[in-house]
Amino acid sequence: MQELYNKMAEILEVETVKREDEIRKFDNWDSLSLLVTLSTIDSEFGVLITTEEFDKVKTIGDLEDIVKSKAGSKE
Repeated sequence: MQELYNKMAEILEVETVKREDEIRKFDNWDSLSLLVTLSTIDSEFGVLITTEEFDKVKTIGDLEDIVKSKAGSKE
């Protein structure tokens, strides 16, 4: 899922992100970043994540786990 990490780094306007990074602690994280993240995951990975589901996400790794889980359930 390196592509997810690359997309999140782009959205957060940083060089790289790591699995343990807390999403909401990035300086550039705001409501627009949330919408862009949800839209990007839908368009790039074909996975719909609700804002309620995203509220449970703390780290980049949590987000990766949800994407993997939902992408796997579609196969």
